[in-house]
Amino acid sequence: MFEITTPSRVHMTLIDMNGSFGRQDGSAGLTLEEGGVRMRAKKSDVLSVTGADQTPLESGTELFDYIQKSISPLLDGNGIEIHLLSDVKQHIGLGSGTQLALSAAMAVNELYGLNKNVRELAALTKRGGTSGIGVHSFEKGGFIIDAGHKTKDKNGFVPSSRSTAPPADLLLRKDFPDWDVIVAVPPDTGISGDVEKHFFQSVCPIPQAEAFEVSHIILMQMVPAIIEKDIVSLGDAVDRLQKVGFKKHEVEIQPPEVKALMAEMKKCGAYGAGVSSFGPAVYGFSESRRDSENIKAALLEKMPAGSEVILTKANNSGAKWHV
Repeated sequence: MFEITTPSRVHMTLIDMNGSFGRQDGSAGLTLEEGGVRMRAKKSDVLSVTGADQTPLESGTELFDYIQKSISPLLDGNGIEIHLLSDVKQHIGLGSGTQLALSAAMAVNELYGLNKNVRELAALTKRGGTSGIGVHSFEKGGFIIDAGHKTKDKNGFVPSSRSTAPPADLLLRKDFPDWDVIVAVPPDTGISGDVEKHFFQSVCPIPQAEAFEVSHIILMQMVPAIIEKDIVSLGDAVDRLQKVGFKKHEVEIQPPEVKALMAEMKKCGAYGAGVSSFGPAVYGFSESRRDSENIKAALLEKMPAGSEVILTKANNSGAKWHV
């Protein structure tokens, strides 16, 4: 029997969607303790998947088909019985797709003794081809910056799900301070699939000057703020990133409710308010659980039914599993 618990992540920004220096992509993100995937698995003659509510998932459902597609290169005629122990909310900006794919791949890897590392599994499941944040969150946790890809290795400006590039290399990883991370999730979903691919192609390449500005904010404000444990400067860096580069366009396509949520999070006292990936999840930071609880209560009063506010910490270790 194999069992795994993964983190989730907030994707702060893609860094260089211009590519004029011969590299593109690059990402900054933070691994979170809550909101990941919990899964149990064992060998079987066939592939079967059971949801967290104990309901068997059928071929043709998004979740089953995603798992099947992710691990089919690894099964080699074998089967696996997968039981999801947590609800997997897809397309909300917290990286569940990568965590789910890597969890299922690691289950096959461990149960059948394939001896592959996380990077090899990411390549086989086609994760990390644009942003490496999810892959490195799974493996190492913490605050992460990845190195992106050589432009010649990419098939254009495309999301990870449509990229033919190998997983992005790790550029920097730091333990994140013991601050609360407030994650507000409206009952909407962000864009994905063909719509996401078209979005990349419609806004890229980003002007070079904006790629420079994003790089400057990350290198000279965000990273030092984390090292020096300066939550005010970190919040300011997050706010700045919402207004420039690829992230600016991700924010622009959010529905009015998400933009209002960002403003409300700041009004309630959070340090920074950013959209994670394509949203709709919005994140900010707090120094104390009392402040976090007050922010959570205030946000839930304004958010529509079906919304959720998660109070969590950074995960500085990555996924954990055992057989």
